[in-house]
Amino acid sequence: MDITDNPRNLKIMELEGAQLPRVLDDPKVDVAIISTTYLQQTGLSPVRDGIFIEDKNSPYVNIIVTREDNKDAQNVKEFMQSYQSPEVAKAAETIFNGGAVPGW
Repeated sequence: MDITDNPRNLKIMELEGAQLPRVLDDPKVDVAIISTTYLQQTGLSPVRDGIFIEDKNSPYVNIIVTREDNKDAQNVKEFMQSYQSPEVAKAAETIFNGGAVPGW
């Protein structure tokens, strides 16, 4: 995503995801946008400490893809059925402290 306007003249720095948990300790950093995977390293909770969590309808959710010739394969159907289950949603909620929003 490109920033096309900055009317508040914010200083924006692009960093690798793995660096973001460490920059939270820098008093010059006011906000960091961190994926749940990297946030786990901080001990912070997305639900408790976050100021924003993406909606399940966000265009930036993780998606599962396969080749066109595999879309109707039985193993793909079984995987999708298993993955998009209440059990996986519950496990993700536990592992990611409420920060993983199922996109299905």
